[in-house]
This record gives sequence, C-alpha cells and structure tokens, in this order.
Amino acid sequence: MTATITSIAAPATVGAISTQAGATVYVYTDPDGTLSSDCTGCGEYAWTLAADHGFAQQHAAACFRRPRPLRLAA
Repeated sequence: MTATITSIAAPATVGAISTQAGATVYVYTDPDGTLSSDCTGCGEYAWTLAADHGFAQQHAAACFRRPRPLRLAA
C-alpha cells in the first residue's frame, strides 16, 4: 500500500475590517483563488466566488457583537 501526501496550503490574509463593536472581519484568499472571511465577533464564516471585499465590508457594517474571548486548549 502506498500513501499519498498532499500539502494543504493555508489561506493568505488579504484584509482586516473592524466592526463597530470592536471585532474584526478577516478576509482570506484561499488556495483555490476564492475569498473567505471570518468574524471574531459573531463567528460568522463566509465564502464567495466573487473576487471583491464587499461581502466582508457589509458584514463588518452590520455586526454589533463584541470580540469573542480566546479559549486556550488545555
């Protein structure tokens, strides 16, 4: 039996947009060229085929949740 090892590239951060409550919406370019975002306030993850930051900007304008506390693994 042979094993195939495939490297998984991490997304690259291409932007960070602050929300009104002090959270951050991070925008990433994924290895396949699409964009995704992650909000540190509400935790919403978004993905889009469109190559613009409009979806993250709209979320940042509408999210009023404060940043979630970091949880450290035991």
